[in-house]
Amino acid sequence: MPSQEVADVETPLFQRPVIENETSTEELLDEPNKNDIHEFIEIGDKLAEAQVDTGEVASGFSWKKLWRYTGPGFLMSIAYLDPGNLEADLQCGAAAGYSMLWILLYAHIAGFFIQVLSVRLGVVTGKHLAQLINNNYSRPISLMFWLIIELAIIGSDIQEIVGTAIALKILLRLPLWIGTLLTAMDTLTFMLLQNYGVRKLEAFFMALISVMALCFWIEMFQSKPDVGEIFKGILIPLVPSNAVVEAVALIGAVIMPHNLFLHSALVMTRKTDRNSKSKIKEANFYFSIESGLALFCSFLINMAIVVVFASVFFSHNDKKSLPGLYDAADVLTRTLGSGARYLWAFGLLAAGQSSTMTGTFAGQYVVEGFFGKLFKNPWKRVAVTRGIAIIPSMLVAVLAVNHFDTMGELLNVLQKELPNVYIGCACGIGIYKKKKKHSLDDAL
Repeated sequence: MPSQEVADVETPLFQRPVIENETSTEELLDEPNKNDIHEFIEIGDKLAEAQVDTGEVASGFSWKKLWRYTGPGFLMSIAYLDPGNLEADLQCGAAAGYSMLWILLYAHIAGFFIQVLSVRLGVVTGKHLAQLINNNYSRPISLMFWLIIELAIIGSDIQEIVGTAIALKILLRLPLWIGTLLTAMDTLTFMLLQNYGVRKLEAFFMALISVMALCFWIEMFQSKPDVGEIFKGILIPLVPSNAVVEAVALIGAVIMPHNLFLHSALVMTRKTDRNSKSKIKEANFYFSIESGLALFCSFLINMAIVVVFASVFFSHNDKKSLPGLYDAADVLTRTLGSGARYLWAFGLLAAGQSSTMTGTFAGQYVVEGFFGKLFKNPWKRVAVTRGIAIIPSMLVAVLAVNHFDTMGELLNVLQKELPNVYIGCACGIGIYKKKKKHSLDDAL
């Protein structure tokens, strides 16, 4: 017979039919051993031990401790910097000038709170969102959630892959369909980097973020923006009547639903003693700070793009058709010189490559969370994950190349609604009803 203490352990708000004998928290979370402080995540073809030791619980704030937790948030922030975001940014600046910078700021703030929920979900339960949805909802509902998120990933991947192909077209004058195939080779890079450890993988992605920041901020200074108008756009809420679609697309581009799945899994690369409330609180604290720093960097990069096109393209009187990712290079060449064209291309290439690789991460976590390990060989899993995105991307590159900018804006608008579904999931599964003193809610 289970003890009274075990029987009073918290149970999720949403779950399958309750079994007569309640399981303990350790059994609920499927932990391998109560005294084992190590976490396990899917890497390659086996369960791999979390690689980063965050040390003992420290009193007070520690920069060294923050550095140990730094990494997952910056990988998460790449979804805020993909080619779809860049297109939404440039079109916002071109259509409304500086006036919608406040939307960009508020979207990042909202994204921060959503990502904190995702962090806490992974840290407290030891599972990522796909696993928890699959474990706590009926099969039909789980499949419905999988279908929705898979469509969202495909939509994001189309923008990321074709966006990278556009960067290669600007730099090397390659046809889009060839650039799309070359972009698929990031799967090889992804697998190779994975073998060198999570810290080196994180360093690589942070280097790509640095490339984006350098390229776009150089262009921002070259455009000689009106600093007063920048602060006015950040502080005063205003949406011009001719830029409503661009405003909605900007929100949809920033808040990406697959990021909830990705971030809740990435935090498990740090070793955490889930039997220690103080350690869980520490992990939540430092992961939240790191997420805030990463999203602040993302905001600065996105803001730079809006500011550039507000400075070099926007006009109150002249109603011009809005540029897309490829046309943007021509606009910058005419206004800032030929060097700006290549800065834009390199920044776009860094954004596309990094986002397609994190999309591979997210795709694998989603598939394995909902369906388990369908393929023992990691190459097969990655090939299936990328193939799901490559096929529609190739169709876009070949058949809809002249309408890609319109399609990208539409995808951003549609993705605005998808996070609402998953916010409810993250909140519902991540928060437990409090019954007695023995509860993990204090860690949340």
